[in-house]
Amino acid sequence: MTAIPDICGLWALHGTTLAPDGSTLYEWDADMEIADAGGTPRVVISTKGGASGGRNSRSLSFAERLTALPDGRWHLRYGYEADPGHAATTSHEFFGLSQLTFDSDLARAEGSSCNYNGRYVVMKLEAERTR
Repeated sequence: MTAIPDICGLWALHGTTLAPDGSTLYEWDADMEIADAGGTPRVVISTKGGASGGRNSRSLSFAERLTALPDGRWHLRYGYEADPGHAATTSHEFFGLSQLTFDSDLARAEGSSCNYNGRYVVMKLEAERTR
């Protein structure tokens, strides 16, 4: 049996939102926190908005699944939805699916995400552990 890796902590997340043809529509940055919730990794993402660096969106994960890959990397898949208790997301709802593959040293991850119900976008994701 493979031990579950410690991916918990703070991560700097960079996203690239893609047009239907695969070109870049825009890029964005966020803080990603992964916490252990009884053996399940829970993901909270707070995007950074504008020049002031203020948050403009926050999402909470659900139905998380973490699996080991044969090459020593780890693959995390989860659903997410707008945090209804956060000031920036009380006026709108969104949900989506994300996947991240963590390098074997657990310092970086790459993946993708798609969003529905008001945002209808596909995104490339890159994360780097900060703590």
